[in-house]
Amino acid sequence: MANIACFVEKYNFADSNEAMALQNFKIAAEKQGHEFDFLFRKNLREIPKYDAVFIRATTDPLYTAYIVSKTAWELGLKVVDDPKSIQICGNKIHLYSLFSKYDIPHIPTIFLNKDAFNHKRILEIFKVFGRPVVVKAPYTSFSRYVEKVACETSFREVAKRFFRKSDALTVQKFMPTAFDWRVGVLNDEVLYVCKYMVPKGRWKHGAKRRGKPSFIWGRTITLKRENAPTELKETALKACGVIGHGLYGVDIKEVDGNYVVVEVNDNPSIYARYEDLRNEDLYGKIIEYLVN
Repeated sequence: MANIACFVEKYNFADSNEAMALQNFKIAAEKQGHEFDFLFRKNLREIPKYDAVFIRATTDPLYTAYIVSKTAWELGLKVVDDPKSIQICGNKIHLYSLFSKYDIPHIPTIFLNKDAFNHKRILEIFKVFGRPVVVKAPYTSFSRYVEKVACETSFREVAKRFFRKSDALTVQKFMPTAFDWRVGVLNDEVLYVCKYMVPKGRWKHGAKRRGKPSFIWGRTITLKRENAPTELKETALKACGVIGHGLYGVDIKEVDGNYVVVEVNDNPSIYARYEDLRNEDLYGKIIEYLVN
């Protein structure tokens, strides 16, 4: 029997589907004979008493979740997500550099440094990628700090705002699709496959409501993993292979029959009735990985 800590924040229970998924993890662990406790910030001193740590709070090298991951890793505990995966997936420049190095098919990307941010460089980018282009800060989550720009004025406004977070940005070719594939991968195996649909009139799965702080999300269509296209799954596994062997969510676009990676996310979303809809065994598989 193993003692598993699941690090969460209060916001993880705000959505009923995420709260249900967290309970499903607890049920799966207990069915296998393990203890499964929810661990909050105030209880971080208890990490050493556990055999494994599963992180469900948003990861970022500047967030508490990363401290939890690093602490557990240094104690020799099995941890998902591990600190290396958080560092790589949390830095889009590092991530896309790995894709280029290992020939992972991905969206055409240019890195833009603050000291090279000028009129000439902006025009060069538009010439290479056309208009519009997508500008991303290196550290993004839930579609935040990802914006589409079509003119120099909007490019400058977005870039200056994003440069407050980082000295370098990524600029990508705009490749509109009706949905993005999301492939969940665990330890070099496909865990689940979904289509994250783009809401009508939008260009990404999650878009901010005009004039409001909240987001609007597209539908999620879930497939049985065995029914998903083989090339899609192979592309996802190849992308994860250059990062590590943990739990990842790979965003992939299908363009003219070809699959190109948008990004690989550590700490991928797992909501009851969404990612698990056709692959209910994902809870047990993740628990087994944590304790073996």
